Amino acid sequence: MTTSLAPSPSGPSTTSDEGLDHIYCCDPDTALCGTDISGYVERPALDDVDCIVCDDLELKPCPTCGT
Repeated sequence: MTTSLAPSPSGPSTTSDEGLDHIYCCDPDTALCGTDISGYVERPALDDVDCIVCDDLELKPCPTCGT
């Protein structure tokens, strides 16, 4: 099961992907695109994912666990 994420209001200072929704699989601290999402707040995936890399990788096997 994959979940999209939203940036935490108390997260790190501005980054190039601030405000993007990401997806993770088996490591909740790393998005499929490789972004460190350890400071993000999890929320249900309701809409399209903003991160185009995570969106492209969502239906492919996870590079970590293979699912």
